[in-house]
Amino acid sequence: MNKQIRLLLVLSLCTIFCFSSPAFGYHLDEVRDVVDEAGNLVTKATIPLAEGDIYISSDNTEWEVIGERDGKYIVKKNGVIDLSAYLKMPLDLGIQAEGSQPVIGIYHTHSSESYSPGPASLPYPGEIYQVGETLKNALEKKGFKVVWSQANHNPHDGSAYIRSRDTAAKLLEENPIAVIDVHRDAVPDREFYTTELDGQSVAKVRIVTGKQNQNRQSNFEFAKAMKAKADEALPGIMEGIFWAKGNYNQDLGPRMILLEFGTHVLTLEEAKVAAEKYADVIAASLPVGGGKAERSAAGSSVVWVILLAVAALGIFLFINKKGFGSLKNLAKEFTHSLRKGRRD
Repeated sequence: MNKQIRLLLVLSLCTIFCFSSPAFGYHLDEVRDVVDEAGNLVTKATIPLAEGDIYISSDNTEWEVIGERDGKYIVKKNGVIDLSAYLKMPLDLGIQAEGSQPVIGIYHTHSSESYSPGPASLPYPGEIYQVGETLKNALEKKGFKVVWSQANHNPHDGSAYIRSRDTAAKLLEENPIAVIDVHRDAVPDREFYTTELDGQSVAKVRIVTGKQNQNRQSNFEFAKAMKAKADEALPGIMEGIFWAKGNYNQDLGPRMILLEFGTHVLTLEEAKVAAEKYADVIAASLPVGGGKAERSAAGSSVVWVILLAVAALGIFLFINKKGFGSLKNLAKEFTHSLRKGRRD
């Protein structure tokens, strides 16, 4: 591969990376304490955090990341937020009804995630798929059409979100009202991630929304609506919400959400019970109908990707002082290189 093709490949991959990576640094289940300015534990995180990120705790206290110290994230207390307005959901988010059976998409970026007493990771499919299936069945009982992808995105590494991006995009072709990436966390603490509901031990749920995309506000609003509904209907089931640096493929559309059902030291049954109960929260937090806004947002995302790709190509041509007449041959060379790389 010559120098020009390598440069174009790097620029293209950078474009994809900016939209697909959860952050510019990726975690592999590294657990870090999140503490207040006095050193008191607020929560624990396995996602990368940065200054300005927000965490809403189970009691609706809003914390803002202000730095790092001794391997811990430091947060300041912004106060307790009032989520009562979200109890009037479904909110009017400009969604057009398109039929009596709205669609919800479900997929799993981390395909190996599993629960105790077995290993934390299993060959495809991990036990997380059983949690997704439980959520699917519970939502279908509530009248939703659920498109559940069982695609394999292993291994669990920094490229998993790049691999799952195609799955998420295909789910959007179904005009869903929401798309849920179902995970489990990796905090090694049972008490931290369990609660009791109706006499049953149940996994807590954490929501993760990314800030590095154009849907950051709508996804955060959706997360807060679910928190409000959960506090009312299933008190104690919510561990909290992270609104943090990253993308998590949530640039593809509004109400693209990441849900973590418990952690690897909990049992599969505790996670499945949580998924079944949490379907009530999801259903209560969604507008009726859906589809048109999702297509619009997805189309906007595609446009931005194309524009960035064109910009990257323009920089390449400028640097190399080539004219647009070279594009045809360049495209052939680039395609050939990609095919050769796949064969290798």
